[in-house]
Amino acid sequence: MRTPQFHLPLLCILFLSQDLNAQSQEEFEDVMAQYEDVMANISDANYGTFDAQYPDDPVKILNHVRRERFYLVLPEVMRDRKIDMWIHVIRPWAWGGTDPMRYEFGTKSAVLVFTDRGGDQIEKVVFQGEVQDPAAYDMVGERYAYESLQDYELMDYAEAAHGAHVESELALRFEGLGDFVAERDPGRIAVNYIDTLSLAEGSETFTMALGDGISYTDYVELTKALGETYVSRMISAEHLMLDYLSRRVASEVVLYGARGYDEVEDSRARFDNIVPGVTTLGDIGGGPAIDKNGNQFRNSDYVIQRGDLIGEWQGLAYVLRKNETGLPEHIKNFWANDRRVRKILADNVRLGMTGGEMLEVLAEKLEEAGFIYTDYQEYNQYVSDPNKMQVHIDMHAEGKGILAPRISPMGPRWHRNMELRLFLTFAVEYMIYQRVPQWDRANNFRGRQLYAAFHDGGIITSRGMEIPFPDQSNKIHIIN
Repeated sequence: MRTPQFHLPLLCILFLSQDLNAQSQEEFEDVMAQYEDVMANISDANYGTFDAQYPDDPVKILNHVRRERFYLVLPEVMRDRKIDMWIHVIRPWAWGGTDPMRYEFGTKSAVLVFTDRGGDQIEKVVFQGEVQDPAAYDMVGERYAYESLQDYELMDYAEAAHGAHVESELALRFEGLGDFVAERDPGRIAVNYIDTLSLAEGSETFTMALGDGISYTDYVELTKALGETYVSRMISAEHLMLDYLSRRVASEVVLYGARGYDEVEDSRARFDNIVPGVTTLGDIGGGPAIDKNGNQFRNSDYVIQRGDLIGEWQGLAYVLRKNETGLPEHIKNFWANDRRVRKILADNVRLGMTGGEMLEVLAEKLEEAGFIYTDYQEYNQYVSDPNKMQVHIDMHAEGKGILAPRISPMGPRWHRNMELRLFLTFAVEYMIYQRVPQWDRANNFRGRQLYAAFHDGGIITSRGMEIPFPDQSNKIHIIN
């Protein structure tokens, strides 16, 4: 049975685009110029789905997603964690840095306060700072006396114009916050410092790892502003932030499907112009290539030859040898086994389990089907039966900067302890390894094997694992 196709994203992105197309190109460029820094800083943290490379007006689309998350996700996670107030501080002049919430809240420098005051919604306040979408908040800066922390001589201005007496410009951001909090009298206050976890090791990228949040100076100034009573009610927001980052709304699935559709088209196009004996791996954007004797090549100047199996992550292609009309038997068997592996994943991934529990189920199903599940991202020559296909799984969340929840033996324990929830967008990432006995003699019995890695995307719905765009792993492209 084929993995079900989820067509809602493509329909919704067309619907969402109707109003946006009316905006002229000139107006669009003006909007983008206004938010250029914010949008660029989203992309450089590898947020994937949430960057500026989408059609129409990305700012309007991203603002829509943010408001939907404020409406649906924010009350849910705060009440699940029994949090009455969430204070999130993004330090000025760091330009958001690696703050995990800067896209979510649409700012690179701010003091934000979210308060559960009853009713359906959470009160959303920008106590100090600038945000991409002010209309998403209930209050923006009404209680803040100063214009901007980027003003020169701000301390002198504050003292002359407002009678403030502070030792640090950083402290000005919190002036009046104590009274604001006391008016709401929250029982539990979550603040963005890390207590037991490391968000950096849960990140989707190594070069822009998610940071720990509030600085020491900010923490000190915040505690001074709140006073002893409310400081005693502060706890780490680390689990609250993870909950918020890991939950999805329908509009995010729309964007995820649109991104995946583009990737599929790009993957197909990269193989279209291959000329055996002429085209290099560099010409098609990389490899690897496995030749007819099982040797693997990754260097960009390698010239693709007949009999090569090419590709990784985004699809595979096979270059027919002379007089071949289809895949050789060992590749045909390899591919048939991969289809079986993929069906096991599609049939068993479901809601209501943690990533670790789901991994145990998949490992058991793979073993029952005659495969060998392995914790390693490489071929293991010491398994009980080297002729069986080996399978490694690393199905992690993607699109929001964090890898959790994660169906994988990799990463810290909290990756696997998080629950798989509705609309989770994740990488259908797995690696397969198959020994090819006929390659042994050609390689002095050094253990060459067929290998392929996959990294297309999926979502979890009430029906289980679904692919929100054409399944790019359905076939091997045949090149004459």
